[in-house]
Amino acid sequence: AETDSAAFPTAELIDPNSASIDDLAAVPGMNPEAAAVIVNERPFKTQSALNAAIGDALDDEGRKSVYAHVFVKVGLNSGAEDDYKLIPSTMSAGKLAHEFEEYRPYDSLEQFSREMSKYVGDEEVAYLARFVTLD
Repeated sequence: AETDSAAFPTAELIDPNSASIDDLAAVPGMNPEAAAVIVNERPFKTQSALNAAIGDALDDEGRKSVYAHVFVKVGLNSGAEDDYKLIPSTMSAGKLAHEFEEYRPYDSLEQFSREMSKYVGDEEVAYLARFVTLD
């Protein structure tokens, strides 16, 4: 069970728009260049904007690790496909975005969790719920 919880962190996501440079530096996969970019170029309205700002400061593996901890939450009913695709998941980015959008409009996070549990286990459902807001 220990590997499962490591694969799906449950701690509250770090808001890149308010996190200190020290908080960002402590994130697994973060490097000083990416942390500096986040602090110097914020605020970010979307995760896509953050992703664009980071540019080449992180490789794909680094992004996946960092985004599991640092993320601009996405609205379930108004979020953009590009933002959904940046959520680290066991599902492919395209499938994840498709499933998020297919069940709109969402009335509750419980509805979101119910729909996502058709595709992933309970631990990943709880993990995915950290990345979204009901709007």
